[in-house]
This record gives sequence, C-alpha cells and structure tokens, in this order.
Amino acid sequence: MRKSVYHKLQDLLPQLKGMHAMIAKQVMEHPNWVLEMRITDFAKKIGTSPASLVDFCKKLGFTGFREFRLALAQETSLLESLKPDMEKISEVSRNYFDFTMEEIRESLKLITDDDLTKAAEALMKSKVVEIAAYGFDTVAARDLFLKLKQFGFQVNFFENPFLQSISASFLDEHACLVAISSSHSSRDLLDAAGYARKAGATLIAIAPPSSAVIELANVSLPVYVKTEVLPEGGFLTRFLQLFVIDMLLLKMFEMDKERFRKLYSHFEEVLRYKRRGDRGVF
Repeated sequence: MRKSVYHKLQDLLPQLKGMHAMIAKQVMEHPNWVLEMRITDFAKKIGTSPASLVDFCKKLGFTGFREFRLALAQETSLLESLKPDMEKISEVSRNYFDFTMEEIRESLKLITDDDLTKAAEALMKSKVVEIAAYGFDTVAARDLFLKLKQFGFQVNFFENPFLQSISASFLDEHACLVAISSSHSSRDLLDAAGYARKAGATLIAIAPPSSAVIELANVSLPVYVKTEVLPEGGFLTRFLQLFVIDMLLLKMFEMDKERFRKLYSHFEEVLRYKRRGDRGVF
C-alpha cells in the first residue's frame, strides 16, 4: 500500500533543509495552491524554481510534480487537518474531563488481555529493555523507564534518535524494544524498530492501529484517539499511553506476584537508606 503524501511529508520533515523544508511548509499550509496552479505559477508564488519543485517531489518518491499533485488531490482534507480546529478546541475545553474519559474508554477496548499478557511476558524475560519515543510521546517513555528501573530492569531510554538506533542495534533475542508513538510513526522511530527486529529483539508497539510501527511489531498495544485536540497529539494521547503502561505493569505484577513483591521490598530498602539523614557505610 502506497504511503500517503501526508505521511511522506511527516517522515521527511525533520530531515529537510533549506529550500525543501520551505516547500514542504508551503505545501502543508496551502495545499490548494498546488492543486490550483501550474508548476511555474506555484514556484513563483513561493519563491522557488520549477526544478526545485520537481526535485522535492522526487524526494517524496513521485515521478514529478504532476503525480505529486494527483496524490495530493486525494488527500486535501487530510492535509487541512494539520491546522488546529479552534472551534473543536473550544468545544473540548468546556468539558475536557468527560471528553478525555470517553476517548480513553473507547480506545482501551482495542487492547485485549492476550495483548497485555504477551507484552508482559516479553518484558519479564528480557535481559535488556530499550524504549524509543520522541516529542510528546517521551512523557510516557520516561514514565515506563522509571517504573521498570524501579523494579530492577536493565532499561535504557535516549531521546537522541542516533543513540536510540545505535542502542537498538546492539540488542539480541534476549532483549525487548518498546516503541511509543501517537502518530503514524516517524522515520527515526522506524529506524530504531527496524534495528531491534534485525537484531532479533522482541518489538512491542504502543501506537495507533494504522501506525507503521504496529506493522513491524511482534506485540502491539493499539491506542487510538478518535477526536484529536491538536494534530500532533500531546493532549489525549499521553493519557492513553500512561493508562496502557500502568495496565502493562499491573499485568506483570499479576503474572509473577512473588518476584515483584521482592523487587518492591528491595526498592523500599533503597528509599529508606536514602531518606536517612546520617547515613553510614553499607
């Protein structure tokens, strides 16, 4: 299945520089200009050349401006959704709690007990756990990192995409990578996921059902927001991800109560030691 224009733009946007970055911004903000103008007129309108436009289209995988425009024509409504809907934001803000709880309730129906069990088993048998996430999704990533670290897991989380890919590439069949995404998944996230799978590690994806990282995952915990407050997430998505992480940890406790009882006792001992004012030697 061919990836949408929107997804191609989202994948490439962090990598684009100079003129190509400017063209991408203009396309996303004014898709109607692309649809209504000839290539020469559009190039003049945004201050570039037809050759640069063709090169930009080829960078996205199209043969040229014409094929790009035909694909874009099918997705105008999707591209328009990149702009915040101020009327929707006003409506949501009037009863944000009820709106949030309803979205969470509907989304969590997608996750089965079997999904949680498989993910919990993968984590508990892993010698190393890597976490990959970016942007708004790092809120959930940090939460998972702290909880796993608290219970003695060897867990890593780097916000730098290069370090995420490097670390994922050194995993093996005794390791696990948890990829967290609120969108279709960025190129950087897919790189880390690809390295982990190639290394033989188990890939757990906490992401929307349509996300590309879900397709790569060994175990998927789908999270879906029907009504987004902002196109790039950050509102409802983080609540969903945190809910799923808590459900996953509770499933792990349920599956091996004795192990986690001992781990929590160890954690409490460390806390008690750190809280003592006059600490001696171990």
